[in-house]
Amino acid sequence: MSVAALITAGGRGTRIKDLGTEKPMALMHGRPMVDHVLEQMMLVDEISSVYVSVSDNVPKTRQHLKEIGARLIETSGTEYCQDLIQAAEGISEGHIFICPADLPLLRAELVSDIVKEYLKRKEQSLTVGIPLEKALEFGVDVTFYENVEGRSLMPCGVSVVDRERMLTREYLPGGYYVADTPDVAINVNTVSDLKKAEKVLHQRLTCP
Repeated sequence: MSVAALITAGGRGTRIKDLGTEKPMALMHGRPMVDHVLEQMMLVDEISSVYVSVSDNVPKTRQHLKEIGARLIETSGTEYCQDLIQAAEGISEGHIFICPADLPLLRAELVSDIVKEYLKRKEQSLTVGIPLEKALEFGVDVTFYENVEGRSLMPCGVSVVDRERMLTREYLPGGYYVADTPDVAINVNTVSDLKKAEKVLHQRLTCP
């Protein structure tokens, strides 16, 4: 089964306006945040194509991604779920791994494990969730979590879905993949988040 990766980068990023740039272009170790995510997606054997969704909200991001040869999908940038549908309409693969551009710590190894689990379960969707206690340990601003088989899990914005079923706009039944690493726990919405993520990335790059 073919699986595409979709990196969503077309949102307004209103909570990080004080950074002075579009969120996907925020620098981490001298490189735009979106580049770190894109680089890891390209390393996943189970991913056949990598797309980045952009909109008029992020003209600098769009231009940068064009310059490095990324495959872009244009969306309206007005509403997240609608943008996902628009992006899915431009993808030919049967399944889509969805992740936001504000997860710069996401590593290829974890993505590979998530996709393998999704393909093994043969369900219509697989959502990645972080145990609530781990989210709090990492200093995450928890705005939503749900009880799943006796565990409190916070969805992190990463999922794998059946593309055709997604396009029906109907509810996609499926399960959870539980992850407890900074890879999916630290998403960048504020300057403080950016500093936290950069610290973890620095430790990874200097202490292999």
